[in-house]
Amino acid sequence: MAYRIGLDRLDHIRLLYPDWSMVSDEDIQEWRALWWCIYRLDTYSNLALGTPYQIDDTVINTFFTFSETKSATQGILLPPNLNGLSELLPAITSDPETLLDNIHNITIATMRQAGTVLRMHMLRWQAGIPEQLAKVERQLTTLRVALPQGWLNPRRNVFSNETSVDHHARLITVFHLRMAQLLVSLVDCGQRRADDWVSSWQRILETCQDIAALAGQWDSAFCLAVDPAITFTIFTTLIFLDLHRKSGPLLDDSLRSSIDHDITVLHLQLRHFGTIWTQARLLHLSFESFRESLSGPVSYEHIALMSSRFEAPLHPRWLQFLASAGSAGSALEPSN
Repeated sequence: MAYRIGLDRLDHIRLLYPDWSMVSDEDIQEWRALWWCIYRLDTYSNLALGTPYQIDDTVINTFFTFSETKSATQGILLPPNLNGLSELLPAITSDPETLLDNIHNITIATMRQAGTVLRMHMLRWQAGIPEQLAKVERQLTTLRVALPQGWLNPRRNVFSNETSVDHHARLITVFHLRMAQLLVSLVDCGQRRADDWVSSWQRILETCQDIAALAGQWDSAFCLAVDPAITFTIFTTLIFLDLHRKSGPLLDDSLRSSIDHDITVLHLQLRHFGTIWTQARLLHLSFESFRESLSGPVSYEHIALMSSRFEAPLHPRWLQFLASAGSAGSALEPSN
């Protein structure tokens, strides 16, 4: 419906068709906001399920939303092929009123890139994966450096008078960036050989710990104020933290204790969402089943098997595989 109306090229058709050129600037802003909501929905639903995105990022001609004082002079488009997202930040940060919404769109776009690499990995398009991995890694690096000071801080930035509502809205964008990094790290680990996988496996743990740090600052009172799609990030992190915890001699007692704490925090956050959203309740049950079915220690063969089956956080085949992870893991045990 959005395509038929022309919301994807709103700022182009306004110049061509009288019915759109007569729409007030205030109403146009609402139509733009609707388009970017659809863009987010397309990202969440298709990334979570491992299906192709419905929206083509290369042919969007609808401006980001800006406040009245900025809209007359600002016209920012998503760059083709999602290159140079960090270059949009100076203009975005100049309008505090729309700052959170627009950075949300930027981090969503980055997560889309990571989802595309994951899909390439599952389709075994090996030739193009290293180049795409490097592209997303560069994008993540430049975004982290270019974001406003303190943006990645899990805690509330009290010295800048950040409200609790804005704090949680900002946390969601950081969740996006960490999820993108987690997906990239999973693909990278899946590309490694048995003699060259430990460093990639460690990067996955680092990202999972970063996500747990965000969850540690979460207030369950704000569950209704954010998109519940964050639960697929929590669920994915829980699965791979549990695998890390069971990875035998790779961990000492101190690190295993730290991972236990991270699992507890994320588990509680997922349970909070589960009091409101059915999806979160189902994911909570799925994680419980997985944790009980797979005993440690977990070897490289287990990890390689899990990585090869990871299609998307909520993909039916992945969830079915998790439900049978115990029997699958047993099949990899050395025979006596």
